[in-house]
Amino acid sequence: MKDCWKISLPVAKADADRIVQSENALSAFEPVPVVVVTEISPERPNDYRLDVFVENEPSATLVAAVRTLAGVHAGENPLVEKLPDDDWVTMSQAGLDPVHAGRFTVHVAADRDQVPKENIGLQIEASRAFGTGHHATTAGCLRALSNVKEPPQNILDLGTGTGLLAIAATKLFPAARVAASDIDPVSIEVGRENLDVNAVREGDDAGSVKLVVADGLDDENLARRAPYDLIFANILAGPLIDMSGSIAGVLAPGGSLILAGLLTDQAGDVLAAYEKAGLTPTDHDPNRGWPILVMTRIS
Repeated sequence: MKDCWKISLPVAKADADRIVQSENALSAFEPVPVVVVTEISPERPNDYRLDVFVENEPSATLVAAVRTLAGVHAGENPLVEKLPDDDWVTMSQAGLDPVHAGRFTVHVAADRDQVPKENIGLQIEASRAFGTGHHATTAGCLRALSNVKEPPQNILDLGTGTGLLAIAATKLFPAARVAASDIDPVSIEVGRENLDVNAVREGDDAGSVKLVVADGLDDENLARRAPYDLIFANILAGPLIDMSGSIAGVLAPGGSLILAGLLTDQAGDVLAAYEKAGLTPTDHDPNRGWPILVMTRIS
């Protein structure tokens, strides 16, 4: 059994937002630490906690890197503690309560019994990929998915991370074909594991998910399956703007596009890019500083 150590620091919302957007922030360390950012309480919307879980006692270099990541002042020291013997990835879930978002509840294995009977349970553990449901962008996408009225037949989850949104779409619309892509092969590996945990098949037919390693839409599998009548793109504002033409180009007439991963002050630029590409906004959820934009193609 490996040791598990935790490095913890309180962070403000602005720093929490920046940390979530910092891809592979501690990837130079081996093994790569698991980074978890959680809101302390809905009554304290500016207060978050950064927890970094790592095998074996963390070096001074790693502790310093965590302090830098958190943006703390020189006099503030993180709490470094050895956790009780247990599987260290499981321990990294400590303090992560189930997330109820729309018709879904995202939970870890130990919390299966906390899924309301009217909700669809999605089991997602801590991992090396983004999208455990504990960040506002993913939860906001789940709420937007819950609001889709017409059952889509062909769905794309662009930048799938853990595969959470693809799994959710398959559970909600079992007659649909779903494709999930990510530029990171590790994300696709994690997504495959999560498909298995959630009893979702990998494949091309209805009720299954096609997993694809791809840079954006640059893949023959994705091109062949287009057009899509529901697309998730939960990435970052820059790539969303850069790919606006290509993403809009594979959205079917009458289809819905759910955009996430942007900050409030980026929403205007993202919206303008997709309107220029011929799409029309149908919904805008402020989502506590992480807007969810829903667009459609009228014709």
